[in-house]
Amino acid sequence: MTYQQIEKAAQQKLPILFPIAVIEEHGPHMCLGTDAYLTYHFCKVLKKRLLDLGIDSLISPPYYWGINVATNGFAGSFTVKPETMVSILCDLLECLKSWGFKNIFLFNFHGDFKHSLTIVDAAKKAYEELGIGAYFIASDFFLRRGGLSGEEPYIIVRPIKPEVLPEYFDLHAGGSETSLMVNHFPELVDIDLARRLKSSLTTLQGLKTWREGEDKAKEITPLGYCGNPSEIDLEGARLFEEEMIEGVSKVIYNFLKGG
Repeated sequence: MTYQQIEKAAQQKLPILFPIAVIEEHGPHMCLGTDAYLTYHFCKVLKKRLLDLGIDSLISPPYYWGINVATNGFAGSFTVKPETMVSILCDLLECLKSWGFKNIFLFNFHGDFKHSLTIVDAAKKAYEELGIGAYFIASDFFLRRGGLSGEEPYIIVRPIKPEVLPEYFDLHAGGSETSLMVNHFPELVDIDLARRLKSSLTTLQGLKTWREGEDKAKEITPLGYCGNPSEIDLEGARLFEEEMIEGVSKVIYNFLKGG
C-alpha cells in the first residue's frame, strides 16, 4: 500500500489486525518462520470473514521478534527480553495511533505462555498509559492460566470448548501445526520427512519439563517438535481453522458493534 492509501484507511477508521508471531525452530521438517506465516495467513482469512460481516479492516505488517522459552535451546529460535518486546510493540502501536487508527486487535498464534503474557503487558501499557485502543484476543483458557479476569478493558475474550487432556500432547510442529502448513504453505514443509518422524510421546509431566526450555526441553523433544508430525490431517486442520476464524470474527464484530 502507499502512504495515501494508509491515510484514507485511517480516515475511514478501519480496524487494524496486528499479527504477532516469532521466529523459532519447528522441527527438522518445517521452517523457522512457521508461526509468522500462519499468523499472517489467519489474519488474511479473518479480514475476509469480517468483510462478509460488513466490516472492512487492515492488516499491519507482522511482528515476529517474540519470546521463545521451550525452544530457546535450538538454533534459529530468536528471543527477546519481555521489556524489549513491550517497548517495540508500544512504539509500533503509537505509530498507528498517530496516523488516526482507533481499534487495533493483537492476534497471536504462538503458544509460548510468556510470549502471550508479554503481549498482554504491551496491550495494558498501550491502553492505560498511551491512550491507544489496543486489544489482545485471548482464549478463556489462557486467561485462567494467567490469572486474568477477562474484564480487563484491553482484553477480548474468545471462548473455546474445554477438551479432555490427552495422553500425549501435540503442541509444537506436530501433526496439527504441520497439517496447517501443508494446507497453506506446502512448499515450506518437507512432507516426506514429516511422515517418517515418530511421535515425541510427550506426557503432561514431560510437557512441564519441556516448558522449562534449553537442555531440559531438548531431553523431551530432541528433534524440536512436540507431537506427531506424521499425523497429517488436512481436513481436521481446515475445520480447526474455520472454527477459530469464526470465533475470532464474532468477538471482534460484537466488540465493534458495542455488544
